[in-house]
Amino acid sequence: MKANISHLRELQAIDQKISTLDKEIAAGCAEIDNRRASLDGHKDTLVQLNEKIATSEQRRRELEAELEDEEVKIKERQGKLMNVQTNREYQSILKETEDGKKTNTKREEAVVQLMEQIEALTAQIEEETRICAEDEKMLADDIAAVEKKISQFNAEKSKILKTRESKAGAVSASLLKKYTAIRDKRNGLAIVAVTGSVCRGCFMNIPPQLYNDLMKEDKLISCPTCHRIMFHQPETEEE
Repeated sequence: MKANISHLRELQAIDQKISTLDKEIAAGCAEIDNRRASLDGHKDTLVQLNEKIATSEQRRRELEAELEDEEVKIKERQGKLMNVQTNREYQSILKETEDGKKTNTKREEAVVQLMEQIEALTAQIEEETRICAEDEKMLADDIAAVEKKISQFNAEKSKILKTRESKAGAVSASLLKKYTAIRDKRNGLAIVAVTGSVCRGCFMNIPPQLYNDLMKEDKLISCPTCHRIMFHQPETEEE
């Protein structure tokens, strides 16, 4: 039984190293994904800003065309004033002319506002473009660094996996299956120490008789609470 416990402890230590490496690799990939998401966000913002500028430019051109058309109409009305026959007709043309001028004043104000908006949007585009360029460089640097780390982790993991294969071969198929099932269910921890009758996996007290049986070290015993495989560890040896 002692040999089995020793093999399982060694196997679990190896599996924990592998799990740590897997987490490191996943963290590196997540870092790259976050950087890409940030860059994509800035690119989306650039697209939206350019669309706003295009819309504002189109509206500005429309207003300027309307301004020109109204100016032509104003001149035509002013020309007609010299030839009107009645005061009523004179007042009507005069009113149309004044209304046209007021409308054009509003159009001119709208054109100025649009030009200010376009100027502000252009400044935003320049800033977003600068950020995108920086992010792209940082992304390229991060990818290179993370890929190097992942390559190192995978090389280390490959060596550990060979050691694991050797250690797993020293454990019976049935015990290995049990160990794997518990490990999968218990967050990577299948075998735990018991110190002072307390399971170090779930930190629950185990029954006195079960603790006495555990100290004999003549059979494998599982925790009645968390079902992990237990081994006795004197308090002076507690890790």
